[in-house]
Amino acid sequence: MEPVRWGVMGCARIAVNQVIPAMLQAEGAAVQAIASRTLAKAQDTAKEFGIARAYGSYEELLADPELEAIYIPLLNHLHKPWSIAAVRAGKHVLCEKPIALSGQEAREMQAAREETGCYLLEAFAPRFGPVIQTAIDIISSGRLGELRTIHTTLSFVITPDPSNVRLQADIGGGALYDVGCYALNHQLMLAGRHPRSAWAKLEWSPRFHVDMSGAGVLDYGDGLFGTFDMGFTAQGSSYFRVVGTRGKLEAVIGTGSAQRSDTMLLTVGGSTEEIVLPPSNNYVLEVQDLSEAIRGLHPPKFGDEPLDATMRLLDACYASDKSGRAENV
Repeated sequence: MEPVRWGVMGCARIAVNQVIPAMLQAEGAAVQAIASRTLAKAQDTAKEFGIARAYGSYEELLADPELEAIYIPLLNHLHKPWSIAAVRAGKHVLCEKPIALSGQEAREMQAAREETGCYLLEAFAPRFGPVIQTAIDIISSGRLGELRTIHTTLSFVITPDPSNVRLQADIGGGALYDVGCYALNHQLMLAGRHPRSAWAKLEWSPRFHVDMSGAGVLDYGDGLFGTFDMGFTAQGSSYFRVVGTRGKLEAVIGTGSAQRSDTMLLTVGGSTEEIVLPPSNNYVLEVQDLSEAIRGLHPPKFGDEPLDATMRLLDACYASDKSGRAENV
């Protein structure tokens, strides 16, 4: 397979620490250009990773005729305008989560995707890895019976630093956008459908005017409920539990790591089985999946997912925190 020629729009930490190294490992991907609003920063990053071309503007990156796909790790409020600009420039797009700041923005991005025929996908790397995929397989097999509860969580502690983009309200900061979107996307992956309604309570920072933590309840109907918690104020945790009428499945360590094996516990009929899954770089799998889809080898794994899928849940949670009642999703 001829490698897909990728460009990277921005030098964000997740790009430098995770996704660019993953692109360099991924089969069928070649990083050929990077752009920053500061040319020197783009040049330094290009030198670090051996990237051929560096640009001092995002417009120059999109004008590069050699590039076929763009990875966008920009600040949250920039996801919509630059993703739309990229697909209209004829580039396929992998955009960091959250895809936008609202369901309406995500639907406008989807309209651009449909208008241009280019791929535009939201980067939720964990769902490509063996933990989430194995969980989906077990749930689909019926071994757990009819699902009754799903719990997901993601949290870590950050220091109150005003320069941290996670704490800047005007650019889409806040825990629900940053980590809550993972907990909610995992809910969708495990349930296999959207809940009917969501109730959520968020803790807000009076200093930064962003949500710092929160928890919620999702009503899927037919006797299935989801619960989640997330935030910036508790020690690191990434975990899920799915309970059905016949058994339960727990991811006790996390949702995948390139540095360690992961363990899930499957309990059916009073007997518990330990499922050990190998280390997995989910970022590599994510990039490979879209690169292969661009080359026509298969559709992207989550290519049919509406771009507002997770954003609808975030919208409902923010609305519920404001209203004090459950809101329709």
